[in-house]
Amino acid sequence: MRAGLLTEPIQIIENEIIVNDFGEETSEWVLKYETKARVVHDGGTRTNENDEIYYTGLKTFEVRFYVPITDFDRIVWNGTIYRILNIDPNKEKQKLTIRAEKVND
Repeated sequence: MRAGLLTEPIQIIENEIIVNDFGEETSEWVLKYETKARVVHDGGTRTNENDEIYYTGLKTFEVRFYVPITDFDRIVWNGTIYRILNIDPNKEKQKLTIRAEKVND
């Protein structure tokens, strides 16, 4: 993997269960890791979900092999949150290829 291709800063966030003083469990997305990535735009479509027009976005993020990321984490790029669809490790090129879609919350 060529280091000059990693130009976009991304944040990896994970869901963390927090227990408050009353014993109530709540979940929050907290920052797990910050790194640089190569972003490839894979397109998207216009969908109608619950009578709401929504523009989906599919992206491919390429990061170094050592980045700690799982299928349950999310990626923040340019202020937009992306849900991870799959992670494809490549040891020969020392990179992880991550396919993600835009979250509609």
